[in-house]
Amino acid sequence: MLTLLLWSDYCYSQKPVIEVRYPRKGQVLPFVDSTFIFGKVTPGSTLEVNGVSAEVHKDGGFLAFVDVDPGEFEFQLRADMNGLGSTLTWPVRISELYRTVPSDSLAILPRFSVPYVYQELTPGDLVEVSFRGTPGGRATFSIEGVIDSVPMVENGKTYGGSWGERVFGDGEKDDTTCLAGVYFGSVYLPDTADVDSAHVTFRLEVPASRFPDPRLNGGPAGVAIAESLMAVVEDTAKGLIMVRSYSQPQVVELIDSTQTIRTGPRKGYLSIFQPKGVRFVCDGRYGNYLRLRLAPGQTAWIPDTSVTFLAPGTPVPHSYVRTVRCTGLDDTVRVEIFLDEKLPFQVATQDSDNSVLLRVFGATSDTDWIRYLGSRDHIDRIVWRQEQDRVYLLTIDLEETNFWGWDGRFVDNVLTLELYPGPEKFGSYKDLRVMIDPGHSKDPGAIGPTGLLEAEANLWIADKLSEILRKKGATVFMTRHDDSDVKLYDRPKLAREKNCDVFISVHNNSVPDGVNPLYHNGVSTYYYNAFSKPLAEHIQKRAVERLHLRDHGLYYANFAVTRPTQYLAVLIECTFMILPDQEAALRTESFQEKCAKTIAEGLDDYLRSLDRRR
Repeated sequence: MLTLLLWSDYCYSQKPVIEVRYPRKGQVLPFVDSTFIFGKVTPGSTLEVNGVSAEVHKDGGFLAFVDVDPGEFEFQLRADMNGLGSTLTWPVRISELYRTVPSDSLAILPRFSVPYVYQELTPGDLVEVSFRGTPGGRATFSIEGVIDSVPMVENGKTYGGSWGERVFGDGEKDDTTCLAGVYFGSVYLPDTADVDSAHVTFRLEVPASRFPDPRLNGGPAGVAIAESLMAVVEDTAKGLIMVRSYSQPQVVELIDSTQTIRTGPRKGYLSIFQPKGVRFVCDGRYGNYLRLRLAPGQTAWIPDTSVTFLAPGTPVPHSYVRTVRCTGLDDTVRVEIFLDEKLPFQVATQDSDNSVLLRVFGATSDTDWIRYLGSRDHIDRIVWRQEQDRVYLLTIDLEETNFWGWDGRFVDNVLTLELYPGPEKFGSYKDLRVMIDPGHSKDPGAIGPTGLLEAEANLWIADKLSEILRKKGATVFMTRHDDSDVKLYDRPKLAREKNCDVFISVHNNSVPDGVNPLYHNGVSTYYYNAFSKPLAEHIQKRAVERLHLRDHGLYYANFAVTRPTQYLAVLIECTFMILPDQEAALRTESFQEKCAKTIAEGLDDYLRSLDRRR
């Protein structure tokens, strides 16, 4: 007798299968008190994660947000279907919050001592030090060969507070902890300081009465003796300090044209895209970062691999600004500042008015002439001001309200600033050049519960957006057409090579550990330069209206693909693909088309707004 076993009968006889996409088994997660886990189970199953019921999409995708504990932690997953059940134990490690040193111990924790990298300083500089140790003690520090026994203050430092929650959540979650036993000290280096590779030593004294001592019998006399004694521990910071006075300035020069100077070592960007050959005075070091003197009271930082040290006796970079010239070209305005040598500069734009601010560091005004040559259609006026000693400020007021970027470079020693006024001729798309960037490729980006890769979904949407814009008449380029590996920093270069007006990077989102994506999700759009903000606003507004997803916000964001200044650049996160329903939508051509049309409509709205402003 032949028995036919239907597929449905087979499924009814099998236990459900559980697959976890994130986090990886054994992954170390940051300190959080709750986080998400997602993956796939056999469709039709029910699922619990650590006793919490998780909704299962019809395709089997799931996402759960559960409480976790520091240290070794296990997610316990149980799926049930048709009376059959499966379990899966998924171990991870949750980083432990910094803990206070027990008050009945005596210790300085060397891993948390500052300075922890080599520093080069000059007399008069402020030195700040700290360490973690037994709370309730009396602490001092000494710098070998410079100063001894400088008092320190115990000041409980606050730890915790997820950056992800502040950026992508509601910012109301209070998970900070005040940690006792953190000691801070500071001192200005005296004028006489001159040392090479000096150690910083910490000394911590704690009442000996805290520590059991079998020699003390606990009677009144014993207690008095114990309270009069101090237990002492000393330790030396890892980082060494060099203090020197420079008889001659150290002048350094940039060795390539993609450098950014920062507000501090590994901190925010002060000015981007400094050209090759620009010179600075260097008078300090923090690890592999050099301190640059821009002007009195103004410093910047740059990696030591970005510069070369010039010969002793090289003059301090400086120039008088005698002449400024503006020239109107076919589609740009050129502003030329004639200098004696290449100096660092900063360009600032604002979306609230029609001005471009150009600061030249190391420059002094002797400006008697500003020439306008065929530029009056675009520039209202240019005003110079000596903002402070060795800081020359040029304010360029534009006639147009739409401003599409700038490019700064040196031609010999002439600082040349190309300004790109908003187009008057883009009543249609026929003159518009657009670069569409499907985010990620070799790096797959985010992943959905059933295994959809972000790089793949981004390409689907980008292909459809490209087709829509071509039909409108635009000239469209793409950073990739398949899964080719296109380096992150090569993507903006492609836009410049193709002389593009607009750069749109297409992505789909996730959130950092600790942020609940069940509540904090939706569509979001990002920009960096102020002149790109209006385009980002129009795309975000359309996306919220058309995609029927939550408004996850408009963001200023320091991304490699939004930083370039020569064109409008935005990045859109269409969905939260770690949510099962949004991942499932991304697999459909209808939703991909909807995302593409939404972005195109946002660009339409922006271009129409230019007509209204003219």
